[in-house]
Amino acid sequence: MRRKKLWGRIFLAAAIVGVLAGCSSKGGETTGASSVEKTKKEEGQKVTIAVWNEPNKDEALNMYAQAEKATGIKVEVTVIPESDYSSKLNQMVSTGDDSADIYVIWENDIANFAKAGGIIPMDDYLKSSSIQTGDFIDAVSSLSAGLGGTYGLPWCAATELLFYNKDMFDAAGIPYPGNDWSYEDYKSAAEKLTKKKADGTTEQYGSALPNTQTWWAGIGGAGDKVYDPSKGEMVIGDGAVSFVTDVAAMTKNGIMPEPSSDTADIFASGKAAMSWQGSWNIGTYGSSLSFQWDIATIPTNQVKYNTLHTGFYSINAKSKNKDAAFRVIEYLMGEEGQTINSKASGNPSAVKSIAEKGAWKVESASSVKNWEAMTDSLEAGVFGYTCLPSGVTNNAISEFNAAVLGQKTPEEAVKKADAYARETIGY
Repeated sequence: MRRKKLWGRIFLAAAIVGVLAGCSSKGGETTGASSVEKTKKEEGQKVTIAVWNEPNKDEALNMYAQAEKATGIKVEVTVIPESDYSSKLNQMVSTGDDSADIYVIWENDIANFAKAGGIIPMDDYLKSSSIQTGDFIDAVSSLSAGLGGTYGLPWCAATELLFYNKDMFDAAGIPYPGNDWSYEDYKSAAEKLTKKKADGTTEQYGSALPNTQTWWAGIGGAGDKVYDPSKGEMVIGDGAVSFVTDVAAMTKNGIMPEPSSDTADIFASGKAAMSWQGSWNIGTYGSSLSFQWDIATIPTNQVKYNTLHTGFYSINAKSKNKDAAFRVIEYLMGEEGQTINSKASGNPSAVKSIAEKGAWKVESASSVKNWEAMTDSLEAGVFGYTCLPSGVTNNAISEFNAAVLGQKTPEEAVKKADAYARETIGY
């Protein structure tokens, strides 16, 4: 019980966000990599950074390789599988592991790491840095001071989007989705775009199922708050019941596939006309798909809702190379580092003056025309489910999927998900 109450206090007042830029009032335009000078003290040192995604194979788009060139500091990247990432970093912090100098920490972990003394505040470094925290996007700059220090700097600003197969829309004679699409427009189009075989099975789905991220976009859009930053609690109810009910109905009618252990991307394989996905898939897809595709904002239901996604550059308190670690972070947060990140991933920078230059418009994604969908989605973005313990949100999705499969009612699934959150967090 003590552990549960501790988690409750940790997440109280959305501490994850308080460790960002809310306590800094620097303004102005962020300068680029030219301010990151090589110094005799740091040149030749090695800094290790822990991440969950592989660095880009194209060296020009590998921000870590470019950071090494710019600073003279050797940057070694340790890739931890995404499924194990949070638990592994928690283990490293709890044991005082010094094998990584920089952690790219998820929203749901940063407060815990700061409270535990596993990462250091960077305010002293920021006083003489080119990083202008007052230039962060509103959703970051308006966050509360929480822990009273800047423990993490956001590496990007990702969100969710509606991806759609233009070829399928053309064949069906249906107008493309717009950024003003309603949720009812989406459901209607999904039904019309579904194709059945003679035996009644589906050969072309109108839409893919919600995934880990987009379950919460649907629930938030249906009216639930999802996450209360003032209390650190999950908040789901009627909105979740409504959205789960809709997904169950579309699955029963063959408009969406049933939940399964098969993680294949049915949109990318040309088996679904639409899919709600993270903006990072723009860079993943690029020109690799066998059809023409584009993006739009998540359709608006009761409210316009999007979850912001990011990770935070943080310095391990046990690092023996803290000064060099910050120099690398300074490059990665500068214009050159952020531009490379955007070009490689398709995610805008969280620094407004850099994001406005549009480097996130992935050149290889030549069929994408509606780039305004990205900026529109970010304007509706909030730090939502990503602030909650991953076990809480993963359990909820398991409950939702069980309801979609008819193993329980949507009401039962939502009630059990809520109860698990209360027990786990301790409120």
